[in-house]
Amino acid sequence: MRRACLAVVLSLVLIAGCSTSTSAVSAGPSWSKPIQVEGTGVPSDYRSLYGVSCPSSTTCVAVDENGSALFWRAGKWSAPQPVGAGGTLSSISCPTSTFCMAVSTGGNAVTYDGKSWSPPVSVGPAATYEISCPTVTFCATVGANGIPGPSTVGTFNGHSWSTFQTPSAGTVSDRLMDVSCATESFCVAVNLNGQTLIFDGTKWSASRGVVAKGLISVSCPSTSFCLGVVTSGSYVTFDGKSWLKPSVIPGFQTGFARSVSCSSATACTTVGLSGLAASWHQGHWSNPVRVFPGPGYATVSVSCAKPNNCMAVNNKGGASNS
Repeated sequence: MRRACLAVVLSLVLIAGCSTSTSAVSAGPSWSKPIQVEGTGVPSDYRSLYGVSCPSSTTCVAVDENGSALFWRAGKWSAPQPVGAGGTLSSISCPTSTFCMAVSTGGNAVTYDGKSWSPPVSVGPAATYEISCPTVTFCATVGANGIPGPSTVGTFNGHSWSTFQTPSAGTVSDRLMDVSCATESFCVAVNLNGQTLIFDGTKWSASRGVVAKGLISVSCPSTSFCLGVVTSGSYVTFDGKSWLKPSVIPGFQTGFARSVSCSSATACTTVGLSGLAASWHQGHWSNPVRVFPGPGYATVSVSCAKPNNCMAVNNKGGASNS
């Protein structure tokens, strides 16, 4: 299912919002040579890493197509470890090194306590899920499959999940693609139609207008700052009250933006399906740099623990850090 959803994303990357130009300022941080994380015992078509989360500059956890988790500690990756979630693991969020929540395309969630993984708990129907956990007692997830229809929205209170299905306009592009939570009372979810859902700790509220067509990923390091990226290579920012008009990420128009991670309100990194990465620092973007060779090596997810300290993973089982 996850592979099919990536194909849908690729077919929608030409969706664009209005944009204005800005200027690049530097070459950006350097990235390590990509490392093949998935072992040679796994067929090349089944080595996809679909999510990564870095609670610190020395610890990251990635999840893969085969339902396994991989740990990066002190510069070394572990072998894939099955977590028993049932199906592909599509996303993971680790607010600390001793707590992670991962979700599967089968609609199950599993938690890691620093030693082992919990039994799976149902979150919703089969779908491609994204998850964000700002604390060990709160997580939010959104999920949608590759066909027109409603999305699943869920919140975790430290003990159990509460979920609901969103209304649908009957189009593929109104599926929720990502969610990011700064606190237990502030989350933002986005879809490719450029609409948002905002959580205030009690309820979710839909945006009245379109932020930017093709909005695919969002990161909110604080309640007064979010940065979202558009598939066409633009970005938008949110100050907690309103969204600014989209602006171009210099040199990223063919990068096919896929994921963004902000370690603070002044530092973000975005990666694209093309294998490119660009860093945003105090309102200015660096020149894009190639992290993975393309085409065919789609960069799927990025997580930044600190400014210029990020981990990116791709659909061929590769990882690179800055």
